[in-house]
Amino acid sequence: MRGVWLTTVWGLDWPKDKADTPDGIRRQKESLDRTLRRLKADGYNTVFLQVRHSGTTLYRSPYEPASPAIAGEGFFDAGYDPLTYAVEACHQLGLAVHAWMVTYPLVSPKRSPHPLLRDHADWAIAHKGSYHLDPGNPEVRSYVAHLATDLARRYAIDGVHFDYFRYPEAAETFNDRTSYARYGSSFPSKAAWRRDNLTRQLREVRDSLTSIGSDIQVSVAPLGKLKMIPDLGRSHGWTAYESVYQDPETWGREGLVDFVVPMMYYRGDLYSPFLQDWKEKVAPYIPVIPGLAAYRVEESGWPSSVIAEQIAEEREVGLGGVCFFREQHTSSRFPLVRQVIEQAFASTALPLALKRGEATAPATPEGLHAVFVSKKEFNLSWTLPRGASTRGITYRLWVTTTDSHGRRAATLLAQGLRSPECRLTLEDFVGDDCAEFGVEAVNSFGVATPIAHGLELNLAALRLEQQH
Repeated sequence: MRGVWLTTVWGLDWPKDKADTPDGIRRQKESLDRTLRRLKADGYNTVFLQVRHSGTTLYRSPYEPASPAIAGEGFFDAGYDPLTYAVEACHQLGLAVHAWMVTYPLVSPKRSPHPLLRDHADWAIAHKGSYHLDPGNPEVRSYVAHLATDLARRYAIDGVHFDYFRYPEAAETFNDRTSYARYGSSFPSKAAWRRDNLTRQLREVRDSLTSIGSDIQVSVAPLGKLKMIPDLGRSHGWTAYESVYQDPETWGREGLVDFVVPMMYYRGDLYSPFLQDWKEKVAPYIPVIPGLAAYRVEESGWPSSVIAEQIAEEREVGLGGVCFFREQHTSSRFPLVRQVIEQAFASTALPLALKRGEATAPATPEGLHAVFVSKKEFNLSWTLPRGASTRGITYRLWVTTTDSHGRRAATLLAQGLRSPECRLTLEDFVGDDCAEFGVEAVNSFGVATPIAHGLELNLAALRLEQQH
């Protein structure tokens, strides 16, 4: 995986323009298109798009208010849904898109209390000047699972990605005594009960998604330090297991998540030992994708070479890829970081193929052909064999081009196509004389068929025909 977190809270990465006028909507779309094209060109294959902040959403939710980052005071134009647009834009570029949710923190303006505080006051606990949904409350867990299921039902996302999936900072002072007294008496300690609450949450998410026939991927961004390492020889800071009660080993062993993206925003002896710890304890069950701190180059004065070294170390250890926080810090505003990433991502890579999808590998497409709808535009289409299941199936479209000097190049044209067709233009292949197309079916776990070839277009001849 070559991922990036695209942060929408406060418009940090996107959007910079409000969608409260037709012109604002246009600028918002164009800005996202530029960002996604840049990510595609730089070699990324996965976008974690922040769709839920601390109780507000980037999409049309029947349960929570819209984020002011999108349209001021929550205005949504009747014909525009940012998430629908973003998913389609990502898939047209061959980028997987995972809906990134801030899970338990809750921000509630004083002048207009959040609906959850108004209607379910016992769900949230005041803590350090804000609110935090109580993972120990079964109704909270059902609500979070319902939010994830609603996303999966209404949007063609590739996965749901939980952030702040933990107990809050200074968790020892988090006042969940009431729910502990009610639900935790059978556990040997409050720590064990809290860890079980988060694990129960993931079970409920998985069961809820299964109940609607959804096979989207589920992931979590835990803290970057898994557990205390006894012989580390220095202060650890907080850890996932001991400090905020995350238990990724259990999640992986029980198959509750498809992968984890630990936020490893450290370097040196706070990076390498913990990278190995993830490798030994969690990677035997599920892919581990280290989250790297591109932002540290600007905010902490790291040399960009640290990022290059961490990518190289991840590859040497043999994990599942990397993900960067956050998009803007990988852009042309920070050319040294961008150059490091471009070099690391120089060859094409596909999103992860997950083990739990191998038993339901899709049928190989057939009948790939082109129909010209104008002199410049043509439609590629194909079918699956009669009787083949289409549940959760998407398509990836490939092309191998040959230029006038005989140089060949293979390119992923599109990914996540929901129907067996794709419209292209001759202008998509400027400088190429010939194009051979191939298509593969992909299930929702990223497991693909062999590429079905069989269609070759003589682009040079087609251009000559246009001149007559």
